[in-house]
Amino acid sequence: MRKPGNAADRPAPSFLTQEQREALDAALSKKRAEQPAAPPVPAAAVGDDEVAKPQLGKNPHSEGVKTKRELAHDHHLNRKGKGTGRTKKAGAGGKYTWGAMLADGDEGATVDPNDPNYDSGDDTTRAVSFHEERSTQIAMFKKAVAMLLEEYYNSGDLNEAAVSLQELDHPEFGHYAVKRALATAFDKHAREREMTSVLLSTLYNEVIAPEQVRKGFTAAIEGLDDFKLDVPDVVDQLATFICRAVVDDVLPPSFVKRIDGPAGSLAAELRHKCELHLGAKHSAERLARCWGSGAGFKFDETKDSIRSMLQEYAASGDKEEVRRILRDLAVPFFHHEFVKQALLLGMDAPSQEPFLGLLGLLSDTAEVSTSQMSKGFQRVADNLPDISLDNPAARERFDAALKAARAGAWVEEGFTGAPTTPSTPGTPGAELNGTASTPFHPNVQAFKASALDIVREYFDSGDASEVAERLAELDEPGFHNIFVKHAVQLAMDRKDRERELVSAALPDLVPRIISGDQVALGFTRLLAGLDDLALDIPDAARLMELFLGRAIVDEVLPPRFLAEAVPHLEPDSLGLAVVQQTGTLLSAKHAAERFDACWHGGVATIEALREQMAALLVEYLASGDLKEAERCLQNLNVPHFHHDFVTRSLLTAFEREGEAGKVLGLLKQLADSGEVNQTQMAKGFARVEARLDDTALDQPRAPELFKQWKAQAQEQGWLAP
Repeated sequence: MRKPGNAADRPAPSFLTQEQREALDAALSKKRAEQPAAPPVPAAAVGDDEVAKPQLGKNPHSEGVKTKRELAHDHHLNRKGKGTGRTKKAGAGGKYTWGAMLADGDEGATVDPNDPNYDSGDDTTRAVSFHEERSTQIAMFKKAVAMLLEEYYNSGDLNEAAVSLQELDHPEFGHYAVKRALATAFDKHAREREMTSVLLSTLYNEVIAPEQVRKGFTAAIEGLDDFKLDVPDVVDQLATFICRAVVDDVLPPSFVKRIDGPAGSLAAELRHKCELHLGAKHSAERLARCWGSGAGFKFDETKDSIRSMLQEYAASGDKEEVRRILRDLAVPFFHHEFVKQALLLGMDAPSQEPFLGLLGLLSDTAEVSTSQMSKGFQRVADNLPDISLDNPAARERFDAALKAARAGAWVEEGFTGAPTTPSTPGTPGAELNGTASTPFHPNVQAFKASALDIVREYFDSGDASEVAERLAELDEPGFHNIFVKHAVQLAMDRKDRERELVSAALPDLVPRIISGDQVALGFTRLLAGLDDLALDIPDAARLMELFLGRAIVDEVLPPRFLAEAVPHLEPDSLGLAVVQQTGTLLSAKHAAERFDACWHGGVATIEALREQMAALLVEYLASGDLKEAERCLQNLNVPHFHHDFVTRSLLTAFEREGEAGKVLGLLKQLADSGEVNQTQMAKGFARVEARLDDTALDQPRAPELFKQWKAQAQEQGWLAP
């Protein structure tokens, strides 16, 4: 079996053969034929009042492109294709005419720079045109950002917000986006302010450059007087936003010292409040929750809030309190989780009538829509086999709840409650389509728990051999599909490092530990449950394409798996779309090389990183190019390892004392730009301080120099005191 990274050994630039591609196309066509085609939507169905998204970079005043028929009937256009199509002399140049009435003879004349009477001060045509176009682009950018923020507040989709802002393709306007986000959040609730802080942290240095972020906050400070008219507590809010940004390493601590204003001004008051917040005891922990919990935005905390709400309801029976808390959460798109948890608690309670009464009330008042109610019932139906392991009466109680829901019209008309995803196989011989009647193995829950522990430990250690040993010790080869499924699911919710670890581990485990059939079963279950997974991981479809393509390229799965998986998927499911897209990607040229690098080399050895950092430092000391050094460090994409670069830089400064100023200048630049955050900077200094005694054996002046440099860094504001 090939190991990941052996792209040079692969013979074909297109990974799928023509026969494999035809087999996949045939399977997809057969699956689509199972679903009747939707009727075409007439053009008139699109409302005239629909507003199209602004497209930046285009002249909003330009006319549409003419068709050939329109051009043929345009009598101003030269039939030989010459000319601009405009009337001669603006309509005043025909025979027997006196010219345009009341027209100045020089009007419309082209200004000639070679004319002796030419005055450059009067020639403002080009400047006006540039400023007009720039003003139009800025106005459209602000409008697009406003739409983007409203959509983000409704959906909570961070990835979509980042992609939408990046697609505007105006990085030089990033400060407008920051200011608009702050201004919008001032008029919102704590939920939206928390979402804004998280959004700025996510966009920082990925979509919006650090200098643009600082410029945006500076613009908000300059507009304090205007904000104060509409938002009386704007100083408190902006101070909290700034301090939260400092804690999140979005702004450097020195930013607060740069807030300047005369005594008694709003800027002076803002700076004083920021200093109080940051100087308080346990300020980092307090500011991390300055807007309250992430309930209503973060999935885990929203789930916890819903669970606590329902548990309190089970004890008190206060339906009005549940309605109030549910409204405050402001997550109508996530009400299916509320329905699911209410049903599960009702199944475990002595009587589920109180929970059914609560669902009925919320349905009657339209606080929970029928689509969300149906989705919540469906999620419980899909997991009934697992739920029945712990609660044998689960099926009976679910049927009673479903009967009540149909009678009260809580769910959509025609809703059956039948499972839509394959059930968990209890034995090695279980069918993929979930029709096997073999009872569940009693050890399946224990294996799931062990599989999750193995994957989490692997993410920490990176030792694939330990994974193989643990799986062999469990001695449950029929459950290995569960390990594959959970490994990929957990990696989807992590970063590229963990995704690369999972993709790299599978070739080592297959077929030595995990059989090919078990891998295929695990990926099929992932594809079948992708619609539910996308509720928790919005980017699940794209990530699944990369995991699936990488597995095929690494020969963990055969290419024919794509065609074989199609019959087990629903015609309109997300999993089917992923299979089709993966086939397209594998059919492209150099597919193997692209999938080999799909996680951007997420796993790098510590030794390799240290060598690259050492080379970066040597090159900087030779050239003195701060921007190039910052760019190279950014390209390494290891912000969690920047403390090692700080440590190495200080040790180099001890050895080359004459160039210590250049080294400290580099560290200051990296801190001010936000490339190295305060946590990593402080950690690097702490590591050097801890080994000063050993360093002094080779560099006797090291303790004295370190004390001097640390005081200098704290005084300049790029190292936290």
